[in-house]
Amino acid sequence: MPLTGIDRYTYWIMPLYPLSQVPWYKIFGFGLLQMRVFSMFWGLVALASWFQIMKRLSGLTNLALLTTALLAIDYTLTHSSSEGRPDTMSMALAFAGIAVYLSLREKNIARAVLLSHCAVAASFFTHPNGLMGFTGLMFLMFYFDRQRIRFKHLVLGAVPYLFAGLSWGLYILQAPEIFKAQFSGNGAGRTRGLTDPLWALRTEFINRYLEFYAGWGSNLTFLHRFKAVVLITYVIGIVGAISVRTIRQHRAYRALLILTLIYLLMMTFLDGHKQPMYLLHIVPLYVAILAVWIHWCWENRFVPRWILGAGLLAFTAVQLGAVAVVVKRDTYGKTYKPTIAFIKQTIPANASIIAGSELGFDLGFFGNLTDDLRLGYVNGKTPDYIVVDSVYEEWFQIFSVTDPANYEFIRNRLASEYRPIFNNPPYTIYVRRTPANGSDVPKTAP
Repeated sequence: MPLTGIDRYTYWIMPLYPLSQVPWYKIFGFGLLQMRVFSMFWGLVALASWFQIMKRLSGLTNLALLTTALLAIDYTLTHSSSEGRPDTMSMALAFAGIAVYLSLREKNIARAVLLSHCAVAASFFTHPNGLMGFTGLMFLMFYFDRQRIRFKHLVLGAVPYLFAGLSWGLYILQAPEIFKAQFSGNGAGRTRGLTDPLWALRTEFINRYLEFYAGWGSNLTFLHRFKAVVLITYVIGIVGAISVRTIRQHRAYRALLILTLIYLLMMTFLDGHKQPMYLLHIVPLYVAILAVWIHWCWENRFVPRWILGAGLLAFTAVQLGAVAVVVKRDTYGKTYKPTIAFIKQTIPANASIIAGSELGFDLGFFGNLTDDLRLGYVNGKTPDYIVVDSVYEEWFQIFSVTDPANYEFIRNRLASEYRPIFNNPPYTIYVRRTPANGSDVPKTAP
């Protein structure tokens, strides 16, 4: 993505995530672990929010606890809550807004509107996917309280967005051309689903779900593909809930089903990148519907309780097994640290490097390290070394659809201008065949 002027302004992402990290790092220190713990904190906020949402919708504490427990073990949430990305924060704030509205709407609807939209506005200004939270909150407002909502409430709800928008706008006005270049570059290809709906439907199912849950198109083992059980279980829960008349006619549960459909449509047609990481915005809804169906089956003895319990244990085992595989993999100790050690021991200090910005925690952010997913296609730079990881590979595949010219440039550059000298998945280090600075480089990986 074009990051013109990134050394002076940060416009390529929404502003709240980096701003909120400032006090966090001030209190807890600056480092890779602190960055991940920040996402874990928002994961806990999401759990608390969903307990409150289900308690308010169902009036049942045991159903709220079941939903929270199933969400706590969900691989999507636990995986996303360990990454240094704004997604978990945005998701948590959106559902926190919904939880606040459902909690306060009966006592003071004006306060409910204002505070819930404060949280959802924060979600949107953390990541554009917060738009789903806004749409969902507006739906719930008119679904439950359309006879009570007045124009003054809509004005009140607009205040947080106006305040945040004006504040960000003042920063944008400092360099509007740089904002246009950075923000439009980051958003390139995201709305393709609106112009090509058949493509959107196909890639939503294959690229988002089958790739994440079943390893579609990859060389994963059967054990890794066993995670598809989770997706199948969510489908069973949704189909089961829809097929039960009592659930369909329950006003709150029907709202949950409609809300899930809204999220699904928005993700399908408004996100052209189809990245599996965005599943954490909709998976909590799948979990909630599954919990509703399980609770109904248990209370009505639709199936023997021992079978239902055994199924829950198997589902839990698959989820925790997926988490255990990641823990055992220990990418920090077995891949990140050895990669850093190789770079420090082998690559000259004055060499220019393109690599993921996470390496900056150990290599420094103000030296010769540049995070450039396009590998010099836009800025014309030719670094001495390139470090490709799984995130870069994912973006290369996105470029193959959204920017074929850049994709061909990347593949040709890595094949003809560079050669690999280190490989420890997901990291592969490439060296330029004729280094610009004339420094000696190793011919083989150690």
